[in-house]
Amino acid sequence: MSFLFLITLGSVLSWLFVRLTGQRLGLRDSMRCGLALGFLFTGIDHFSNGLTRYAPMLPAVLADHALFWVYFTGAAELLGGLGLLLPVRIYQRLGLPNLQRQAGIWLAVMLVCVVAANINVALQGQTVQGLEFGAWYYWIRPLFQPVFVVWALYSVGVWPRRVAALDQRGETPVVLASKP
Repeated sequence: MSFLFLITLGSVLSWLFVRLTGQRLGLRDSMRCGLALGFLFTGIDHFSNGLTRYAPMLPAVLADHALFWVYFTGAAELLGGLGLLLPVRIYQRLGLPNLQRQAGIWLAVMLVCVVAANINVALQGQTVQGLEFGAWYYWIRPLFQPVFVVWALYSVGVWPRRVAALDQRGETPVVLASKP
């Protein structure tokens, strides 16, 4: 839930920042920026608190290589956050595909994979350094993982999928709401 607060705050702050500069930022874009800021923050946190906060969360089967997995997911969060944050114009200038979309998809996959650590903490009755909210928090925390997955997929336009069509004169592409 602290991550939900973090990405929501990041989304609101990015929307306000852009609004103060006289520009507009849509819901998806502000959610994408908030998610990027959240992952940049937690990615850095993986490297600064990996041994004390994240390694103890991992299931016993991964304990031998816990620090590797903590650093690996931290690096994935940093790269994914940067991928979400960089404007599409930069990718186009470099001749790259839209990596914002790929970053959102792969962060969603990573969120599905790391739910095992959240469930492990709840089952083991552990606490996490810096997140000492009580046992109830660790039982509720895995239930929020689908919210984060949907947030990632929605913010990059993967779900629900944006559908482009031509206007009635057949000239200008128009983005329709979504296609199931």
